[in-house]
Amino acid sequence: MRNDVLRYGMLAVVVALLAAGCDRGLTLSEQEALERSTSLYKNAIDDFQAGRVDAAIKGFERVVFYEPKSYSAHFQLATLLQDVRKDYISAIAHYRDYLAHRPASDKATVALDRVKACETMLQAEMVRKAGGSASSKIAADNERLTAECDDLKKKVARLEGDLEKARRTISRLQGEAERRSQLLAKLGESFEGKVTKDAAMKDALAQLKEEKDEIRRRRLQPTDAELLDEEDDVSAADARKTADLKEAKKLAQLDDDVPARPTASTKALAASAVAGADAVGAKPAAVAKPAAGKTGGFDALFGSKKTKGSAAARPETYTVQEGDTLFKIATRFYGSSHKWRSIQDANRSIVPADGRLRIGMVLRLP
Repeated sequence: MRNDVLRYGMLAVVVALLAAGCDRGLTLSEQEALERSTSLYKNAIDDFQAGRVDAAIKGFERVVFYEPKSYSAHFQLATLLQDVRKDYISAIAHYRDYLAHRPASDKATVALDRVKACETMLQAEMVRKAGGSASSKIAADNERLTAECDDLKKKVARLEGDLEKARRTISRLQGEAERRSQLLAKLGESFEGKVTKDAAMKDALAQLKEEKDEIRRRRLQPTDAELLDEEDDVSAADARKTADLKEAKKLAQLDDDVPARPTASTKALAASAVAGADAVGAKPAAVAKPAAGKTGGFDALFGSKKTKGSAAARPETYTVQEGDTLFKIATRFYGSSHKWRSIQDANRSIVPADGRLRIGMVLRLP
């Protein structure tokens, strides 16, 4: 009786030491060494090493009962139940109890492998006991469930990939929204007059520098769209010169029909138009004007002809239509695409540095 009291007293002390050790934050190896140092655990190990397997199993069961936090005893008991008793259900229970409290142990991987082996052996034993058609049905169901499980794993992997892509997209959109919010906040401060004078001047200088750099870039390295605009200007000039040539020939024919019309001036106009049409990019030759107070045959029949792009025929403003560019507008109202820069300078407040126009934009023609 006295020995039992002493033994249980020692067990209480060991349990208290284990609890105190956990509270002090002992390492995993220190905790397991403390678990193996109890007399109950040592007795069970001695029975196992001596080949007394049944006594060892009872000894480890006693350890688990009196020392529930001795998880090393759970592992040893599970191995004996699996290898000797073939009690796979009890073995799985003790393995999982060990893994729940010792997931970082060096024997955690061994415990997981043994759990899988126990499950396989338990399943095979159940199939063997069922026998006959039942065993084939269980095997078929097992294969079907395994295939379904594999399909579900693939679907989960695919859904996880889609979820990751969606998260990246959301992150990118949130970043863009944040940048736009900051830009809107800056614009709001600018409109409300919260930006200081120095900052406004710096912004204006920076914008002016960007516009100058863009103009220089357009001169040195024009884009394909700008080259197409220039080609459109050349085509328009060729078409205009062709029309002038046809008109000059028609007037020359009328000049032959009307004797009072000065033939020399008509021929000079036709020769000037022909020379201008043949020389691409060259200015047409000057046409001799009649003396002041004297009108030729053309003016007598058709009146004086105004030059396209003159200040009298040009409006003060122009509304941008679809397909318009600065080159086309300059050619239309000034007769030369080189005037586009004057239009851009006169409308710098609404025309961006790259010179791109929007439909409906009202331009002032200088």
